[in-house]
Amino acid sequence: MTTHNASLDPRLRRGFAVAVVALAAVAISACGGPSSGSTSSSQSTPTPAKQASKNLTLPDICTLVTTDDAAKIWNVDKTQVMNMGSAAGAGLCIYGNQASPQDGLLVIGQSYPDATSAQAVQPEQLAAIYSRLYGISNAKSVSGIGDKAFEYTTTSAATGSSGAAIFVFKANILIMIILSPASDTSGVESLARTALSRLS
Repeated sequence: MTTHNASLDPRLRRGFAVAVVALAAVAISACGGPSSGSTSSSQSTPTPAKQASKNLTLPDICTLVTTDDAAKIWNVDKTQVMNMGSAAGAGLCIYGNQASPQDGLLVIGQSYPDATSAQAVQPEQLAAIYSRLYGISNAKSVSGIGDKAFEYTTTSAATGSSGAAIFVFKANILIMIILSPASDTSGVESLARTALSRLS
């Protein structure tokens, strides 16, 4: 897939690029289990059914949330959607909107050895890791999306615009989606459901 980056706000591009480093931090912190500062809750405790679930394969992230999906969210023709950066196996896909250069959509995926390892990742860890890029607030647990999901409102450190983020878990897979700007969380919820439906 061709990568274009001329039209996206440079500050937004830089902020999204740092997300690759943050993704590695998520993987490292998860290997050690929950951080000492995280709190356990019934929502984040894996159930026997989830522990026994089949491992899923994480494909190219850009096949889970596609150019067509981004175009629908932004209500533009898909020719206006740019893939700002992705690489096979990188677990990262970034979209920009030529019709509105501040629009950005970041999708990150992480595969864990099993569902138990994935369920051990606490939302507080994820929020802390991404706080350098986005002021994350108003955490809310969401039912009916994956095994567990948490969404947030965000403020981009690059542009100051408000947006939305969702962290969703299914079996051994974590998918994070950030949409900026966004007036509510309906867009990231829709994209998360679409992404999970394409996992196998």
